Amino acid sequence: MRIAKSSYELRRSQVSTPPKVISLFWRLVREFRPKPGQILDLGAGDGRFACGGNYSKYDGVEIDPQACRGIRLPQNARMHTTCAFRLKEYGYDACIGNPPYVRHHDIEDEWRQRATARIRRELGVQLSGKSNLYLYFLCLAMLKTQPDGLVALILPFEWVSRPSARPIRSHIEDNGWSVSVFRFKLGIFEDVLTTASITIIDKESRDRSWKYHDVLPGLTTRVRKGISGTKYTILPHSRRGSVWARRGISPGGQKTFTLTDEARREARLSRRDLVPCVTTLRHLPEEVKELNLRNFERHFVRAGRRCWLIKSFGRRPSKRIRCYLRSIPVRDRQTYACLHQKPWYRFEFGPIPSLLLLSGFMRHGPKVVVNAIGAQAVGSVYGVHTERLRLPIRALRKFLADFNFERRVVAHAGTLRKVEVAQLNSVLATWSRAHANGRTATR
Repeated sequence: MRIAKSSYELRRSQVSTPPKVISLFWRLVREFRPKPGQILDLGAGDGRFACGGNYSKYDGVEIDPQACRGIRLPQNARMHTTCAFRLKEYGYDACIGNPPYVRHHDIEDEWRQRATARIRRELGVQLSGKSNLYLYFLCLAMLKTQPDGLVALILPFEWVSRPSARPIRSHIEDNGWSVSVFRFKLGIFEDVLTTASITIIDKESRDRSWKYHDVLPGLTTRVRKGISGTKYTILPHSRRGSVWARRGISPGGQKTFTLTDEARREARLSRRDLVPCVTTLRHLPEEVKELNLRNFERHFVRAGRRCWLIKSFGRRPSKRIRCYLRSIPVRDRQTYACLHQKPWYRFEFGPIPSLLLLSGFMRHGPKVVVNAIGAQAVGSVYGVHTERLRLPIRALRKFLADFNFERRVVAHAGTLRKVEVAQLNSVLATWSRAHANGRTATR
């Protein structure tokens, strides 16, 4: 029973933890358990967490035999080469480690169904289909530890606020366990953008507290002001209202489905075979408030951006489009979206948004422009839609551009922040209510 859909996805999730981070990890663990008895290391890799800990017995679990081949462990440590979910032992004093990170798209369906059913049956937690792999391991750690045990894992900091982790947070709160989260200010893994944290769940403590700390560049820690690091609360997640946000469409790979103007000409496609699209707003100058024909030509077409979406979503694509699709190598058709579309190129087109907004930003808030050209939002570009035809779209754009998202969302990686669709819906609801009552929305 495989975890990931391919060995490539599994190995890509295996990121070695730097020794200095392991030293900090054990220092923090000792503050909660000076000497834990029997510990379990989920996703143990080369067993590096076996060194430096003051424990009685260490069990490491690693699914990849190549990762732990030839390693030397202390005498009171052993390694199991198997899937962590197949390990039969329970009742550990502590569960530790750096579990693998695999996106929910890349988890093998059969494995996901079995793991989800087991977690629901044994833990009483119902994970959603959008849970990334590390959340399954977090649940397994809570299952494997004693009722007064300790869970200490290196996890993406986003777990403290992501909707997909809400059932787990609710389970922790229902049990009254205390949680301490140590968020790294700087990246600790090469080529990994997600902000990491050391999360410690103390099942022995029943004070129901959630404490946040920052880990500074010198690996010292200081108290953090809540999840956001500011006096402001994190934006809530809301369902869509009369004005709502929608993720950019995922046709099946931008390399195949979105083209630059030069690539369009090389493929001998007419502009009639394509729809204008926006895959990023990052390069757009701050003074540009509206994506009209002139700005589209200047900042997208002539700038060599991927700005044309092929019309393969209809029942009968044009002859030129069909010829282009036949030229796509089979390896480029193996994306999650292509494998779930019939035929592989017929994607869901979706409505044209009134506003275009880049989900990621560094300071203050994301770029947002009026979509005067009728471009489709793709990928990390969100679309803002409305049921009403005569809403003051430019006033809404200004409200979103002025809104300080920076202090209301969790940093995604370093100083990079990302607003979720459901969080944007809550901001849009605030504006919509104020507009309906003839008031100016507060920021």
